[in-house]
Amino acid sequence: MDEPTRITFAASLPPITSAISLDGNGDGARMKLDVPASDVGAMLLLQHHGAGRVLRVTIEFEGETNQKRYQREPKRNKTE
Repeated sequence: MDEPTRITFAASLPPITSAISLDGNGDGARMKLDVPASDVGAMLLLQHHGAGRVLRVTIEFEGETNQKRYQREPKRNKTE
């Protein structure tokens, strides 16, 4: 399998407190992303080709219409 030069996928920050965590020593940070099922194949490529390597990450914001597509629905009570 040829090594890809770019892996592209849609993602959003999850609605959790630890979506972005800063290191207590000031040495860096950790970010978590939610990826829709339609882009899970890109995650497999990333794991295969990116593990143990330094990655350059670029964030591009999609238009308002596409952005709403990946927002989670609010949680509902089990009694509803």
